Amino acid sequence: MDMTTADPLVGTTLDQRYHVEARVASGGMATVYVAHDTRLDRRLACKVMHPSLAQDPSFVRRFINEAHSVAKLSHPNVVQVYDQGTDQGHVYLAMEYVPGRTLRDMLNARGRLSPSDAVEVISPVLAALGAAHQAGLVHRDVKPENVLLTEDGRVKVADFGLARAVESSQQATTKTGTVMGTAAYLAPEQIERGAADARTDVYAAGIMLYELLTGAQPHTGDTPISIAYQHVNEDVPRPSRAVPGLPPQIDTLVTRATERDPSYRPGDAGQYLALVLNTKSALPAAGAAEAAHGGHTAAPPPASDGSNDTLVVETGGPAGEEAAPAFRGGRGRRSRLRLDYRSYPMMIVAGVLAVVLLVFGWWFLVGRYEPVPEVVGMHESGARAVLGDIPVQIETSDKRVYSEESAGSVAKLEPAVGERILPGDTVKLFLSKGPQTVEMPDLVGQSAGDARAALEDQGFAEVVEQETESQDQPAGTVISTDPEAGTDADREEPVTLSVSAGFEVPQVEGMQQDQAETALQDAGLQVSVTEEPSEDVPEGEVVSQDPPGGETVSSGDTVTITVSSGPAAIGIPDVTGWNVNDAKKKLEELGFKVKVTRIFGGDTVTSYSPQGEAEKDTEIELVASPFDTGGGGGRPPGHGNGQGGDGDGGDD
Repeated sequence: MDMTTADPLVGTTLDQRYHVEARVASGGMATVYVAHDTRLDRRLACKVMHPSLAQDPSFVRRFINEAHSVAKLSHPNVVQVYDQGTDQGHVYLAMEYVPGRTLRDMLNARGRLSPSDAVEVISPVLAALGAAHQAGLVHRDVKPENVLLTEDGRVKVADFGLARAVESSQQATTKTGTVMGTAAYLAPEQIERGAADARTDVYAAGIMLYELLTGAQPHTGDTPISIAYQHVNEDVPRPSRAVPGLPPQIDTLVTRATERDPSYRPGDAGQYLALVLNTKSALPAAGAAEAAHGGHTAAPPPASDGSNDTLVVETGGPAGEEAAPAFRGGRGRRSRLRLDYRSYPMMIVAGVLAVVLLVFGWWFLVGRYEPVPEVVGMHESGARAVLGDIPVQIETSDKRVYSEESAGSVAKLEPAVGERILPGDTVKLFLSKGPQTVEMPDLVGQSAGDARAALEDQGFAEVVEQETESQDQPAGTVISTDPEAGTDADREEPVTLSVSAGFEVPQVEGMQQDQAETALQDAGLQVSVTEEPSEDVPEGEVVSQDPPGGETVSSGDTVTITVSSGPAAIGIPDVTGWNVNDAKKKLEELGFKVKVTRIFGGDTVTSYSPQGEAEKDTEIELVASPFDTGGGGGRPPGHGNGQGGDGDGGDD
């Protein structure tokens, strides 16, 4: 533990709760401190993001995701996360404090472990990873530095800082071009495609098991790139090449987990743990294992040449007689030796027959059978490759079944795993269509079509739509779902989508403009106003609306109202210089009322009022005089100098 006080955080209190006591270690993303929780009076670890990274929202988001991801796990082999927060620019996690050392520390001290010790260490690591995989999380950085060994012998996996949830579709992938992790433990698919799922953790665990057994990593180089190249292009060697005498079962454990093709690996850490535990039960005792790793072994006894072997066969006489003593003198001795030599070949024959019968019986009852191998969780191609080694006939059922295995991988077999089969028998594979119960997605606000497609993609058997009037959601969008978002949903049960039918437009025709606008805006609609003249509708009243009243719309839609501007204006022709009777007739034809004012009985229009435009029935005053003003550009054809007409000389 680094007790330096140069670190500015040492001695401070985060969020008025976590008093930072000392710095423990520093990693690529954060620094770890020992702190005291003043509220619950307990010691814990505070993981504080480096200030340079705290300025990057993506790093902050990844850091916070660690808290959310790991807080979901409750497992004795996982370092627990208690709290997450930000104080004065310091982004931190409050975590379980695990005093002790890392697995790397132990390897540095011991060099390598015996097979039994290596299995004892890797088992709780796989148990922790298995719990994470069941929760949909991938660690992505499995290595000895992230395995903590407590003072009382417990094993805990830490630093899920690169963990990320796996979605709906079924595989988890990283952003193209981005590879996170430690080069020595990266799986080939992480390096080539940036892909990470439970099997990449299995690969890293296999590399770590190799390192526990041999004290060295299988691929080494001067740069991370050279190491990564070897992971992609070279198989991980059997650990027995580096440490002769390792049991073949141990070699198999390492090579199964580190297959370059992920489809040949165990599907997740839980499956790999099952293989490890099966192998553990078959390993020799710890003492024998240590002897195989260079310890002292007892010398074998010298081979016998048979000269000192004594064959003794006790044979009895007739019924009721005692057995003759061996090597008694005279006839008794000769008789005894004859019996011994005659029995010897018979015993050999009987022994051979017994062995033959035993072997035949074993072969007939047991030996000719093969157990169905563990291929559940593998992709179909990987399962076929493993089963083909027996060999057996392989069929894939057209019917997919629900299971906790990822969609498309092997969910179950007939006969089941572990049952005995003969070469040539048929094994049927049933592929998984994922778990029957899944978390209901949040579909509120999506269109009904998109929501239905999303549910069908997730395998829901029946989707029911139910229209509901709503002013909150546009017509055709999802208001709510049954089951609700975030709850468990059975993919065999119907899902009901409540879909917004919108609402009816208020009827505003005949209202005054301000009343109509208020009514529409109160209904959550936008209003657009246009004007047009109308002979029938008073000025300021709504002539029409679009959409019409009663039609279904969505909140926020626009309704256009047309407001009457009153009767249309009519252009008044220039009648100056016209004969007054002709001008009157023309104006009356246009719909105007006409008043004639004559001066000295004149009949030529010298002026008129109003001019320009006027509404229908407007009174136009014509002023006529006997004098031609000379402005008669507006005279009708056929009239000269204002003379003629009907001789009307009075005021009309």
